[in-house]
Amino acid sequence: MNDEIISEKQGIYLITLFIVAETFILARGMEAKQDFWLAIMLGMVISVPFMLMFARLHRLHPKKDLFDINEYVFGKVLGKILNFLLIYYAATNMISIMSVFNNFIINTSLFSTPVEIIYLLLILLCIYGVKAGIEVIARWTEFFLPMIIIALLIGIILLTPKMELKNISPILNEGVKPVIEAGVLTFLFPLSETIAFVMIFTGLKSNESFKSIYIYGLILGGSLILILVLTEVLVIGVDRSLAYYFPGHQAFTRASIGDIFERIEIITGATFVLGGFIKISVLLLAVNRGFAKIFNLDDYRFIVTPLGLLIANISYIFYDSTMYMFEWIAKFWGYFAFPFQFITPIIIYIFAEVKMKSLNKAK
Repeated sequence: MNDEIISEKQGIYLITLFIVAETFILARGMEAKQDFWLAIMLGMVISVPFMLMFARLHRLHPKKDLFDINEYVFGKVLGKILNFLLIYYAATNMISIMSVFNNFIINTSLFSTPVEIIYLLLILLCIYGVKAGIEVIARWTEFFLPMIIIALLIGIILLTPKMELKNISPILNEGVKPVIEAGVLTFLFPLSETIAFVMIFTGLKSNESFKSIYIYGLILGGSLILILVLTEVLVIGVDRSLAYYFPGHQAFTRASIGDIFERIEIITGATFVLGGFIKISVLLLAVNRGFAKIFNLDDYRFIVTPLGLLIANISYIFYDSTMYMFEWIAKFWGYFAFPFQFITPIIIYIFAEVKMKSLNKAK
């Protein structure tokens, strides 16, 4: 399988948009209510050691993705079993993300469009992107992310007159426990989901660093999450942020320039969907690279279409309503993600370090 080389800047932009994708429409850290900003910052702090672990794995095993690393560290049999579990995780994550963004499109814009059409168009676009490869997806992200940030900043500036500082007070009114719980949940969704990049990154241009990619991507993505959620809460308040399915969209519907220029949420809505496209594409790429490694295929591209259509069909069947989708994410996602995004990376990192030290001693 050919190495796909990206630049440090492209890697940072990819991780940034991947992290912030759902936050365009789903507020993070709201379990802590008005202390959401503390929870988001705590989630970022918890994420730092994991970003360093991801970067270290790349440094220990250059030109290898996580699937290669697992087979090298744990052997063919255990490595393939672990790889299959990681594929299952990435596919399940993709199923949830597809449902979130398809429900967003249906409920906010294309009310009368059959949901099957939305699923089909979104997955076909992602299939096209994955077949083009990570280098092309990275170039798209490098081009679009600055435009997305500019569009969001314009929306935030227009919302400034509608912001109320009282919506973020008092601080720690309900104690530290909700902040810790919300911080852990923010770490699990979406910050530590960046483990998907260890599955697809293999090489960088010379003299560039994976450490910079993960850390700066985390800082930029986490900061955008904080700014977006802060904007939502200042505009519509904590209670409405918790009550609405898509609080980000609801907040930006209030942006306007007098009575002349309204419906600005259409612009932000388009940026939300673009973020979803990038995240789904990254997860689909991880699934396909994993299957290609398990079955010793020379290239993953010829299995992208059947696997993509299969996952999209499961997503369509699994979540029969928007309410059920949000209930599943709220009640079960944290428990599902914890072993894959917290325990598994630590185990892989420890065994990789031990094996590398034993090899160095043997020399």
